[in-house]
Amino acid sequence: MAPKRRNVKEFHGEHGRCWMCEFLRKATIGPVELHHIAGRGRKHDVRANYAALCQKHHQAIQGMKCSELVCLVLKMQYDPEHYDPALICYLRGWAASAIEPGDVYRCERIMSIMREVL
Repeated sequence: MAPKRRNVKEFHGEHGRCWMCEFLRKATIGPVELHHIAGRGRKHDVRANYAALCQKHHQAIQGMKCSELVCLVLKMQYDPEHYDPALICYLRGWAASAIEPGDVYRCERIMSIMREVL
């Protein structure tokens, strides 16, 4: 089995529920899809770049301007072993400091407030 396929299969085996559904305390409806946080391509097929999202949330997050921050908040909570904002910056072609810990924390706070309101 090719390394990429093995990574994806292992990831799906470990993450069978949508992270956004979990964050919102909702049941995952439908299959979980692999979302690439910082784009796709050969160099992008690393665990730090994967997020588990249902089809509804995958489509919603694709068009967001701050999708990397939202995905990093979810990554930090549901796959902390592979949380690597500096690698996400590298894969995007950004400076290593483009996403700072404070950015992720502020996004997490906003998401938590929104979760309580929804």
